[in-house]
Amino acid sequence: MPEPLDPTQLALDPDSEIPALLALCPDIAPLRFRDGEKLVVEGETSQDLFIVLRGSLVVERREADGTQRPLAHLDCDAERPAIVGEMAYFGAQQRTATVRAVGACRALCLKSAHVDTIMEGFPGLTRLVCQQFTRRLQEANDALRDLRARFDLGADRRIAQPGELLFRAGERAPLFQLVMGTVRLEGPGGTSIFAPRDLPEGFLGLEAFLRDQPQDATAVTEDTCFLAVIDPSRREAFLRNQPGLVLRVLEG
Repeated sequence: MPEPLDPTQLALDPDSEIPALLALCPDIAPLRFRDGEKLVVEGETSQDLFIVLRGSLVVERREADGTQRPLAHLDCDAERPAIVGEMAYFGAQQRTATVRAVGACRALCLKSAHVDTIMEGFPGLTRLVCQQFTRRLQEANDALRDLRARFDLGADRRIAQPGELLFRAGERAPLFQLVMGTVRLEGPGGTSIFAPRDLPEGFLGLEAFLRDQPQDATAVTEDTCFLAVIDPSRREAFLRNQPGLVLRVLEG
């Protein structure tokens, strides 16, 4: 647990806004964190945020295998304080990362109401808070862009005329989703006609696509068909989007 500090132990620059903030908000708690102690814990929904005045921090995120992946390392001093846990200002939310002290660390523990006070009368600290909000928004935009790329199937729409060849037996092919129309599959077991309702979610040759194997049948449109076409390069995105369907097909 961090230990309380007397404000006089903070060695504050009298020309900074911190002494005036402490005088105006005497309930702000100065704290000393020891090496390894956590200011913020991933997954928790606390309301505290911190102005770190001195010391070093590491920001970590838990991986699927339980290990901690370092995201950033921060060095703070009187001229370069840092804001930690600032999203608490917007209400109770799960923390997205863990922040722990590397060596001794001195910080001010604020409630979200204290940020209102900062915004009203402390321009220097307001700039610091806004800079941190800007960084977090950029990180969120980057994460959303990465997430969108991971899940985007990049499907093309296609209208196929009657008798059009979609793929041949023995070749690797894109994944076709039949939306409207019928398709004739010619394979070792004979010839069959399929409508969208006869296929798993309307997908043609799904198992071969998932296993990256050649198709075992030839697909030809019987009448005018509306299809979505998914390139093999988007196989991983398809797995993320359709985990239940993938399991049913591969198990069945």
